[in-house]
Amino acid sequence: MLYSVRDECARDLEGTLRAVSGLGYEGVEFFDLHGHDARRVRGWLDEHGLAAAGRHASFEAIETALPALAAECEALGTSRVVLGWIDPATLVDAQAIVDRLGRAAEEAATLGVELGFHNHDAEVRPLDDGRTFLDRLLDTAVFLELDLGWAWWAGVDPIELLERTRGRVPLVHVKDFRNPGVRAFCPVGDGGVGYERVAPAAVEAGVEWLLVEQDEADGSTLEAARRSLDALRSMLVTA
Repeated sequence: MLYSVRDECARDLEGTLRAVSGLGYEGVEFFDLHGHDARRVRGWLDEHGLAAAGRHASFEAIETALPALAAECEALGTSRVVLGWIDPATLVDAQAIVDRLGRAAEEAATLGVELGFHNHDAEVRPLDDGRTFLDRLLDTAVFLELDLGWAWWAGVDPIELLERTRGRVPLVHVKDFRNPGVRAFCPVGDGGVGYERVAPAAVEAGVEWLLVEQDEADGSTLEAARRSLDALRSMLVTA
């Protein structure tokens, strides 16, 4: 997930894509094109042997600019748009948000786009009726991009969550934390999530893309991305 190297992307998107490819990554997920035309970005992807796994977008853009997002995704070579964030305070009216996302997913489908939702910790916690926000989304056409790290951070077993949502999760974020409940991010394998079990379970559940994300890093973000990829590969080879 290119948010992990956002400062580098803002300075030099093409150079960052080249560097990410050089680390051995097969694809990237976008959150911003940093003012570049999507067709030009697609050329960089092709040049460096990268695929576009998806593109994050804001709720406002999804509700007001879906045709433009669809055209951008087509140029990038992906059909997936993901809502990356909602304000947890809005979950007091969770069903209303779910209804809006459901309608947006239906509109997106007419444009050849799949709409997804990326969770943080609030959306996996039970609400007043015992159901979570993600539980409600399963009643719509919205796919899930599970952030397995945030789920673990919130006290949810990532493997159980993958099993419960099997068939609805083409993408996951592979994020590690040093301790539950503490916002201390680290490269995959250095924390407590237990990806030596979780990563193979994601593959077994049919996930298409395991997307490394580290929100904050001490030192070089590209070095952190390298360490995460090396660790993840070793976990999958030995699984």
